[in-house]
Amino acid sequence: MNKTKGIAFGVLAAFIYGFTPILGKLTYAEGSNPLSLTFYRNLLSIPFIYLVLRYKKEEIKINKVECKKLAIMAALGSTLTALTLYGSYNYISVGMTTTIHYIYPVLVTAVCILIFKEKISREKIVALVLSTIGVMMFFEGNFSITGVLLALLSGVFYAIHLLYMDKSGLKTMYPFKITFYGSVFASIYLFIFGMASGSLVFEISLKGWLFTTLVAFFASFLANTFIPIGVKYVGPTVTSIVGMFEPITSVVLGILILNEPVTARNIAACILILAGVMIVTLAKDKKETVIK
Repeated sequence: MNKTKGIAFGVLAAFIYGFTPILGKLTYAEGSNPLSLTFYRNLLSIPFIYLVLRYKKEEIKINKVECKKLAIMAALGSTLTALTLYGSYNYISVGMTTTIHYIYPVLVTAVCILIFKEKISREKIVALVLSTIGVMMFFEGNFSITGVLLALLSGVFYAIHLLYMDKSGLKTMYPFKITFYGSVFASIYLFIFGMASGSLVFEISLKGWLFTTLVAFFASFLANTFIPIGVKYVGPTVTSIVGMFEPITSVVLGILILNEPVTARNIAACILILAGVMIVTLAKDKKETVIK
């Protein structure tokens, strides 16, 4: 049950990450930019998370060791990953960015095998291969080298972020507490960098603030909390594989909202990704049944 729960939260996070980039890109036309969006996304999520912690009567205080670990995690995930990911939208399409970003499941699996000497099941390898092929099928069109490099870096940072969360022991902490301090530290980092570089903007249209608040609620408040739950119950490898559900969300929403054409290539890509997620899900369920 716990492993099924972990997969479910991983898919939910992927779904949210799949549609928030569309909102994020809309804020750029309203006066925002990648750094400002990342800063406000984290800052505006803090009140939501704080209310949840108070409602749950969770202890907010942390010790020095936890503070150090959370500061590192925030630098990798909420700061560097988000900055490079949102920054790439200025150069290449959301779809292409998502495709390149999804190098991270391969990196996570490789590190687990080569560095941490973990045994990866045959089912996970097959699921990873199918899902990766599916994601790569979305790659098309002209592209900018700068945009590709930024998207690639976002995948590298996110892979390190997932592995650090798993190996540092933070996954045992209450999820909303992780998200709370992740947003606090990220806000501090981004404010200092934004003011020093002069890239933090304050004049954004009302519509831009609405889009930014929605991104903060869905991405920084919900999705960023779902990821630690997924890592806690199924580990970084499976969480990264089911995270490939994200491009399917982008494709479906593009068809429903933007009236984009349905192509055989996109359908095949979605089927491969779903097959990979299904293999992981059934394999975990099967393993749990054997243990019982």
